[in-house]
Amino acid sequence: MNFDYLLNALFGEREVLHALECSVCGFDEIYYIDPSTKKQIGRACQGCQFVQKFEF
Repeated sequence: MNFDYLLNALFGEREVLHALECSVCGFDEIYYIDPSTKKQIGRACQGCQFVQKFEF
């Protein structure tokens, strides 16, 4: 599965909040927010295929 399709399926519409260096692979770990509520919805790293959805 393409990584962008995975992000679309889990997060839907999203905006980038900020990016940090991934502590596992060194690639960019990106934090996302919901564009309408401006709340954090998750983070993902394409380098190590890690995705985490935040449930508040």
